Amino acid sequence: MAHIEQRKNGWRAQVRRRGMPSLSRTFDLKADAEAWARDVEREAQRGNIAVLNDQAQRVTVAELCQRYRASVLPTLRDASRPTLLRNIETRFGAFFLGNIRSIDVAAWRDDLINEGYAPKSAKHHLVALSSLFAFAERELSIPLPAGNPVRTVRKPAEPKARDRRLRPGELDYLLKGADQGRAVGLRQVIVLAVETSMRMGELLGLEWERIDLQRRTAHLIDTKNGESRTVALSSQAVEALQSLPRRIDGKVFSWKPNKENGSFEKLWQRCKARALAAYQADCAKTAKKPDPAFLDGLHFHDLRHEATSRLFEKGLGIMEVASMTGHKSLSMLKRIHARRGGEAGKEAGIIRYGNRIAHRGMARHDLHAGSPSITCPCGVRRGASENPAELP
Repeated sequence: MAHIEQRKNGWRAQVRRRGMPSLSRTFDLKADAEAWARDVEREAQRGNIAVLNDQAQRVTVAELCQRYRASVLPTLRDASRPTLLRNIETRFGAFFLGNIRSIDVAAWRDDLINEGYAPKSAKHHLVALSSLFAFAERELSIPLPAGNPVRTVRKPAEPKARDRRLRPGELDYLLKGADQGRAVGLRQVIVLAVETSMRMGELLGLEWERIDLQRRTAHLIDTKNGESRTVALSSQAVEALQSLPRRIDGKVFSWKPNKENGSFEKLWQRCKARALAAYQADCAKTAKKPDPAFLDGLHFHDLRHEATSRLFEKGLGIMEVASMTGHKSLSMLKRIHARRGGEAGKEAGIIRYGNRIAHRGMARHDLHAGSPSITCPCGVRRGASENPAELP
C-alpha cells in the first residue's frame, strides 16, 4: 500500500509490501509521487524487484568513492588508485550513477589525453572508473539500468613497448655521476638494479635482515605481484652491498619509492644530468662530437630491462629468468627473449641440457641446485635462485 505525505521539501511517496524492503522517494508534485507509487506497486506485483531498486538515481559517484575507499582500497596494492579516485570525483562526483553514459566516459577519456596524460595513464583512469561501477553492482547490489558505461568505451591505444637498453659507456658515466653527488648509496642502487633486475620499489625496500651475503641472496617480501621471491646476488652486487653503511632502522637505503611520494626520481634525474655533463666534457676534451642519444630518455626502470636482457644473453631460459626477475606474466620476457636472447648463448659458448648448463670445455652445473652459491664464469650462480617449477 502506498502512502503519500507532504513534507517541507515536497511530496514523499512510500511503498510498503510484505517480503520486500520499504521504498520511498520525494517529488516536487503530488501527481508525480502518486504515479511513481503506482509504478512501484505494479512492478512489485509482477515480482520485478530489480526495477524497484532505484539507488542508481540516488547514489552519487562521490558517495560511492567514499564507500570504495573504506572497504576496497585498503586491500589493493595499487598506490596510484587514490589519485585516480580523486580525479574521478573531480569529473563525476556530483553525478548519480544512473546518469553517467558511455558518451560521458568517452569525452573524459579524450579530455585526459588532451590534458597531457599518456594513453596508458588514461586507460588506468578508465579501469578505476569501471571498478567503481563493478563494486556498486556486485558489492552494493545497485543495479545499473544501462550496465557499466565504461565497458563499451574504446580504450586509448598504447604506444609501442619500451625497448631501451644501456648504450656503451652509459653505465660508467651514471656511476661517475652518482659518485659526484652527495647521496650515500646512489652508486650501489644503480649497480644492484643492473645486477639483480629488481624493481625500484624492491630495491628501496631492501632490509639487511633478509640479505644473506654468505649465500649471496636477497629475499623480497613486498613485490609488485604480491608474492615473495629470492634474488641471486652477483659478485658485484655483493661488493656494492658490503660497501654500504648499516642504518639503525635496518633498511639498506633511505629513499622511498616514487609511488610513496619519495624523492628518488629527482635524485635519479640529477645523477643523469651530472653523467651527461661529464660525458660532454670528455667529448670536448677529445674533440669528439657528443652522441645526442646518450642517456636520452633513460628511465631507472630501463636498468631492470638491461639486467633481464643480460640474463638471456647468458643463456638462461624464460622460466629461469622469470624466477629471478619476478615476472608473473611471461609476455614481456618472451619479447625480450626474442629480441636479445637468440644467438647470445651460442656466442658465449653456452650449451644447454634441459635445466642444466655447460660451457665449452667445462663440466655441467645445475641452475637451481640446492648446493651453496657458486659463481660461474658466465655469471650464472648455483643454488641462489628459486626453482622455476615452483612458480605460480
